Amino acid sequence: MPEEPLPRDFEVWYTEYHSAVYRYVRFRVASREVAEDVTSVVFMKALRAFEKYDERKASPKTWLLRIARNAVTDHLRALQRKGSLHVSLDRIPDLVADVPTHEERVIRQERIQHLLNSTRTLRKADQEILALRYGSGLDHAEIAEHLNVSNNAVAVRLHRALNRLKDSVESGEAGA
Repeated sequence: MPEEPLPRDFEVWYTEYHSAVYRYVRFRVASREVAEDVTSVVFMKALRAFEKYDERKASPKTWLLRIARNAVTDHLRALQRKGSLHVSLDRIPDLVADVPTHEERVIRQERIQHLLNSTRTLRKADQEILALRYGSGLDHAEIAEHLNVSNNAVAVRLHRALNRLKDSVESGEAGA
């Protein structure tokens, strides 16, 4: 039995939005491998639900990121049940690969590990907005569409989330 081809729009969406979905997921999970797995889950769920997509309710990117948000939530719940939410140094090499010397890589790894662990101490809403902005690279208007709030609300929430993250990093709440 021949395979059914993917819907044309879906192929375009995959090409255009895979990177943004992956970066959003990568910002929220502990390793590149997990991010790749969760991103695959996102696109499989999107493909299964493709016929239900309604362009009047959200852009394709927003729709895919909502699916990603749910997939990340499911993944994090599973980790929480196992009691493993912190990031270890060996799980973040992809975030420091472009640093030229070993010493600089180690220093950057430690900083990123602390930052990611600090991010995980924040409220879910703060984690979400930071992942949308710095993980997916969405601008304020895109985040506003995704969260169904105004641009001003995005700016305020982002500012507050960054302040809470700064406080968390400085207080060392996340540990090393």
